[in-house]
Amino acid sequence: MAATSTTETWDAAWTLTMRAKRKELTDNFFDAYPTLDMFRSGGALVTDNGGKEIQADLMYSGNSAQYFSGYDVLNTDAIDGITAAFYPFRYAAVPITINYTEEMENRKSDAAMKLLAAKTEQSMLTLRDQINASLYSAQTGKAPLGFQDIIADAPGTSPTTLGGITVSSNTWWKNKAENATADTSFKTIVNTNFYEGMIRMSTLWNAVSEGNEQPTNVFTSNAIYADYEEIFEGTGYQRLTGKDKPGVDGRLPSFRGIPVQYDRDCASDRIYFLNTKYLKMHMQSGMNFAKSNFKEPANQMAKVAFIIVGLQITTNNRRRQGVVYNVND
Repeated sequence: MAATSTTETWDAAWTLTMRAKRKELTDNFFDAYPTLDMFRSGGALVTDNGGKEIQADLMYSGNSAQYFSGYDVLNTDAIDGITAAFYPFRYAAVPITINYTEEMENRKSDAAMKLLAAKTEQSMLTLRDQINASLYSAQTGKAPLGFQDIIADAPGTSPTTLGGITVSSNTWWKNKAENATADTSFKTIVNTNFYEGMIRMSTLWNAVSEGNEQPTNVFTSNAIYADYEEIFEGTGYQRLTGKDKPGVDGRLPSFRGIPVQYDRDCASDRIYFLNTKYLKMHMQSGMNFAKSNFKEPANQMAKVAFIIVGLQITTNNRRRQGVVYNVND
């Protein structure tokens, strides 16, 4: 094993840099993508103090009740109806690398801080991009779960298990899904004045809702979002702009009071209905975009540290999450 040594000068410079820049860098990470911002600002970000797995306790059936009088014999059969889903943490790291030449060229403390600030932000942006892309993907290798796992197009068959629970034999552990492949396009008008895409959204809304249980966020692709905007900016519509002046403005549209947003990592043919009461991003305490000490390998004139995160996406109620897929633009 190659010998390593901590470089206190650069660790100290990194600490000073983060004291001056940390708030800005952290805000840049979360606010750059609306889906990541949703987890932070929507109360869906949970910090855990370590642990190998995240346990989500689930109730999937009720006990038995019966009416009685007098000396009726009452049922005492034990009912299970309670289980748990388990989600392993996943880890990601991005290096901050400084070679000997850069070190010599940035020996002044202010120059070193500028260099570290730039390299740290670069690594933060890289990690942010990777995590955001994972949100809209299916889990592969050592990556965390994504929406294609938790809010699957075919919830009964793929994935076959989620959180250790077999999906096919537990219908209560399935998300809702609407297949729009038979539709002409999102903006096609049917039955005189209804849009095909809006009908699909309405059907899915009713499927994932019940009483006060309603979606909190709707995310889609840039192309479908543009179609949605055009509907609000079409002939016969009059809207107020942000300055309260009459005009046509379809920006920031909503669906039944819920904001409709787009994320460029979302697949072009999907619309996700999310309920953040039951959908969380877990991060390990001390691994929430933390930095390791700088170390120097024995055979290179360079120093390296890592920005590290430990996280997982979890749900404890899949039937409150839904997706419209195969949407034709």
